[in-house]
Amino acid sequence: MEKPKIPLPQIVYGKIVYWLCIIAAFICTIGPVLGMAFRDNNLLNPHYLFFTIWKGSKPEAVWEEVGGGFPGGHFWIHNLNTWDGLTQLGLVIGCSCAFLALLGSSIAYFRQKPTAYGWALVALFVAVLVLLSAVGIYHV
Repeated sequence: MEKPKIPLPQIVYGKIVYWLCIIAAFICTIGPVLGMAFRDNNLLNPHYLFFTIWKGSKPEAVWEEVGGGFPGGHFWIHNLNTWDGLTQLGLVIGCSCAFLALLGSSIAYFRQKPTAYGWALVALFVAVLVLLSAVGIYHV
């Protein structure tokens, strides 16, 4: 029996998610390790951070005690030169892989013959929802 042929849009989606998740996992593993090793290059000192968390403090108290207050959403963008910022970048890559994969599969749906306009538009619609959720505009 012959194996069924996997449609190109599904291969595109799978490869994008696969590789971006591997990259994100690598960054999210390396960032905290280097942050513990070189704690001066962090937004929050990890030793005080973990102590405050394990003490049972509320999130507001943790930010106040360790970081001098919450710096606001997307604070990592301005702190990419810190290990905290690098780790946050890894999280962003991992969380945004669905958006990029949906864009890629949508393009593949538009390019395949016969063109699957319905699936391409659904993929674009879901990609826009993911993007709006990621930037904080759309939430349930």
